[in-house]
Amino acid sequence: MKILHYVDENRLAWGETWIQLIKELSRKQIQNYVVCKSGGTLAGRLKEENLPFEIFDIPVSWLPQTGTKFRKIIADFSPDVIHTRLSSAARIAGYWGKRAGIPVVQTVDKFPKAHYHKDAAFLLTCSESVRSHMEGLDFPANKITTIFNPVDSKLYLFDSIEAENTRNKLGILPDEKIILGAGRFVDWKGFDNLIKACKLLLDDSQQNVKLLLLGDGEEKNKLCGLIRSLGIEKKVIMPGFVQDIRPYLWASDIFVLPSKEPEPFGIVLIEAMASGLASVATKAGGPIDIIEDGINGCLVEVDSCKDIADKLKILLEDEDYRVRIAKTGMDRVAYKFSVEEIANRHIEIYSKFIRIS
Repeated sequence: MKILHYVDENRLAWGETWIQLIKELSRKQIQNYVVCKSGGTLAGRLKEENLPFEIFDIPVSWLPQTGTKFRKIIADFSPDVIHTRLSSAARIAGYWGKRAGIPVVQTVDKFPKAHYHKDAAFLLTCSESVRSHMEGLDFPANKITTIFNPVDSKLYLFDSIEAENTRNKLGILPDEKIILGAGRFVDWKGFDNLIKACKLLLDDSQQNVKLLLLGDGEEKNKLCGLIRSLGIEKKVIMPGFVQDIRPYLWASDIFVLPSKEPEPFGIVLIEAMASGLASVATKAGGPIDIIEDGINGCLVEVDSCKDIADKLKILLEDEDYRVRIAKTGMDRVAYKFSVEEIANRHIEIYSKFIRIS
């Protein structure tokens, strides 16, 4: 079975877990070929992992007809199925796949407009929230299924040496608890709410706590200004964007995903849970599929700094509870988001279209 994977991008938040999936498909005797944009980091990672790929930059991104090189890639590789991720890739591959008579399966990772996916043979939504969005755009329910993003839990098993080295590098003392947030610094990600929640926590708790924020983006200066205005500069660490998040996860105690708007999925959340962190997320979008409140993590109300602070206080003061939900979360992720199981789900979908064709 030959699958042509196309992403019209080369710097992906979900890049590492997606590479884990491609490798698992290869182990299951799927012949994979990846097409991605130039620049960024994805091409380098594909090369490191010895995964076959090709660079393709469409001349006019909003005009699929200008991507004649993609037509040649299809002809040369002769795939059984084309599988896309991201809306622009869906539009381009949908256009050329339809003309080549190749079914195009499209993973939907966000809440897109309908026209990007009009030529899809089948949609794989990353969460039930995204599935509801696509059905609301009048895509037929029998042409949509939800397949979660995977994580290879073995890669996230706690490494005490890396954890200690990272804490030392960041100047974290042995008795300090670390609350971790990570992602793009844009308004809807809610890092301002997490900062305010930590201020409330620090004012109302005897815990020795620091906030570790990983990432970069347009809101960075605004967030730094908020930290200064709250007088908690010594309690916040901001190392910037990191390529490998795992050492920072291992160095931390609690992970928070404070999004103000529904997350399409929340890959960093399952990475944190796979690493053994007690995790907190807002009650919207993908996290609802991932967390059972109070069992394998904690859900908080959207845009509520107080709710975040209250949950953090409980987790910090009740170590048995924190350890219990962290362990349950780690076990659930290893089972529910197993890269092997999710690879099998993809193969089932691919096989359906090979039989039809």
